[in-house]
Amino acid sequence: MNDDVVVSVLCTAYNHEKYIRSALDGFVNQKTNFRYEVLINDDASTDHTAAIIAEYEAKYPDIIKPVYQTENQYSKGVSITKSILFPQSKGKYTAICEGDDYWCDENKLQKQVDFLESHEGYAACVHNTRLMDCRTGGSWPMYKGDQDRDLTFKEVVNYSAACFHTSSILCRREWFCIPDELRANGFGDYPRAVYMRLNGKIHYLKDIMSVYRMFTAGSWTARNQNNASKQQRICSQKARTDFTEKLRRYCREQGVTPEYQKAVNDVANRDQLQLAVLQKGGRCLLHGPQLGIFMGLSLEKKIHVLDTVRTEFKTERNEKR
Repeated sequence: MNDDVVVSVLCTAYNHEKYIRSALDGFVNQKTNFRYEVLINDDASTDHTAAIIAEYEAKYPDIIKPVYQTENQYSKGVSITKSILFPQSKGKYTAICEGDDYWCDENKLQKQVDFLESHEGYAACVHNTRLMDCRTGGSWPMYKGDQDRDLTFKEVVNYSAACFHTSSILCRREWFCIPDELRANGFGDYPRAVYMRLNGKIHYLKDIMSVYRMFTAGSWTARNQNNASKQQRICSQKARTDFTEKLRRYCREQGVTPEYQKAVNDVANRDQLQLAVLQKGGRCLLHGPQLGIFMGLSLEKKIHVLDTVRTEFKTERNEKR
């Protein structure tokens, strides 16, 4: 066994008392022929999350390496993964799993490392994930495909986090941190996915090896997918639109292939129109610059924009009742 750390796992936790044991068990139960470390930031939890992490730290000191905050860093705008955990990591590869998600396959890291070690042209290896609705207890696979395959750039830039869940990522260290030119306001999954794919291939494994808990208390899904107000929908879409405009500029400046630039332009134009629909209503597509942009979209993106029009119409009608 090589004494060097091969994989660094980065985990953020805050008030995850109900879930953190599953995450920690998923980490320490990994079967590997290499060393790995788990860096966990407890962001000044007000429940027993830190105590549970300390229990595992005492039992697995060579694996579990916590950072216990006395003040909440997220509320101060600190990028915990980039500024606190990643600088302390030693691994050739980086994996991510938030404290309310968990890994359900003890061979996850070994499978992914084996692939990347034998395929130098790949930036990352990802896999299928089980989605669990914490409101109902129901669960289902994120994808139903039965083949391992490579993800195209168009897929990643079109569907972002829908291509793979963050808990499935194993990335080469050099492509993990997103450059400042591509940082987004309020989300990092999509920028990281695109940045990885710009710098190498991404291989997808069909095996379900992690679980994503949806609608946990305080989670993004709980805050943003339940009864979001019109202003919240606009802010969310504006953040995405700002990012895809940054991506368009970045790809142009980096001189990426025309095929990639075309895919980015289509997505950026779609986002621009979706924001216009939220701000001005669907009729804005019938005249002026929005009509020209709409006509230039691919059929798939036209359908996305029209879906936004339809969804907003239904939402506004329901809100008036």
